[in-house]
Amino acid sequence: MLSPKAQYNLKNAKQYFREHLRVGDYYAEESVVQGEWFGEGADQIGLEGVVKEADFVALCEGNNPATGDRLTLRRNTTRIAFGKETANRRIFYDFTISPPKSVSIVALCEDERISKIHDNAVRRSMKELEKFAMTRVRKNGRSDDRETGNVVGAMFRHETSRALDPHLHTHCIVMNATFDPVENRWKALQNFEMLKAQKFVENLYYHELAKGLNKVGYAIENNSRDFEIHGMSGELIEKFSKRHQQIDEAVKEHLASGKSVQNVKEFRAQIAHEKRDRKIKESTVETLRAYWGDQMTEEERESLVPKSSSRSGEKLIPDLASIVSWADEHLFERKSVIEDYQLKAAALSRGRGKNFSLEKLNYEIGKRQYLKGERGHKITSKQTLSRELEIVRTAKDGRGKFAPFCETYAPSIASITEEQIAAVTHILNSRDLVTLFRGGAGTGKSFTLKEVERGLRGAGFEVVVLAPQR
Repeated sequence: MLSPKAQYNLKNAKQYFREHLRVGDYYAEESVVQGEWFGEGADQIGLEGVVKEADFVALCEGNNPATGDRLTLRRNTTRIAFGKETANRRIFYDFTISPPKSVSIVALCEDERISKIHDNAVRRSMKELEKFAMTRVRKNGRSDDRETGNVVGAMFRHETSRALDPHLHTHCIVMNATFDPVENRWKALQNFEMLKAQKFVENLYYHELAKGLNKVGYAIENNSRDFEIHGMSGELIEKFSKRHQQIDEAVKEHLASGKSVQNVKEFRAQIAHEKRDRKIKESTVETLRAYWGDQMTEEERESLVPKSSSRSGEKLIPDLASIVSWADEHLFERKSVIEDYQLKAAALSRGRGKNFSLEKLNYEIGKRQYLKGERGHKITSKQTLSRELEIVRTAKDGRGKFAPFCETYAPSIASITEEQIAAVTHILNSRDLVTLFRGGAGTGKSFTLKEVERGLRGAGFEVVVLAPQR
């Protein structure tokens, strides 16, 4: 999973480094986390290797840690607006990357190689995310964004949840600064495209992770969200998901009290941030592993041992042409224009864990000669464009050329609304080959279409309902 969160408060940013990023979720002298710098922006400043607090804090304050000079134009983190103190700039963005729970369990209880596989997958993913870095252009009347392709980042790998369950994850801190090569100066980072591309980056991470797992003997089982390691029981995964369960209970309590939630995902993230258990002092890696081992049965411990994936060797040989074709059909079935990274995300999800690189995938996509916009990442295909033009032509040519289905329609049920009656009447009285019908979520579209069906059957027509299956 890849989840982004912005930090607006300078004091909280400094505290976050001292009390979380560099120590993880348990205190012990040996548990200090050695963060590492990443990104072309970090290279340009001269930051490499281990993250030092002084350098991290300098960047949070908007200063160049190498020279002490101001790095970006805006450094005040708060301002007064309408008599109230409000955030004036973002300090950094925390892109947290975590594997499926079964991967965390095996990595931290059995096989240390997996942590390195995770690290490599994170680095590869963040390198790709960096390419979407932009900055705002507000000169000579322009109001635009320009691609810079560089960030100043620091990553910190942690290994437990707040409930002290195995939870391998990496905080990728991206500072609010990027170098604009056109204006030859450092400016604030515009992260809009980075956020739009996060599903692509997430699927790249899953692909690289699964590919690494396959190489060391672990088979995977895909699900609707991500994947799990083959052979691990759902009971064991649930056993080590106490933090998830705590948040579930908090959501239930909130709803049971009669309060509403507009966005459940955002509310869960808010609870995770606000309702944190106090860190358990003096826990060590050894005591935690013993603690985790005591919670497992012998059968569960045996499930952590890799089982050779030789039985699925044929499946790991990629047919990139078929993978890209599937992604193409899947996306262009409902849209005529997509972002190129959406195509890559779908292809990576389809071919997850198979032996191909992003570079090979890009080469296969390039062979398709998609039509591209003048700027940005939007693409379409000649086939899609031709199909869309044919649909428009067919709809136009079919206007007013047919007899109505039923001019004597009368509502069959009392609960139908005036708006729904108007929609049904319009469809049944249409003289066009194509009639479009759409509405917002929860407005009774399905109910209305059932009434259309009743009207058609009442007029003696056979009805066949078709819908996309992907």
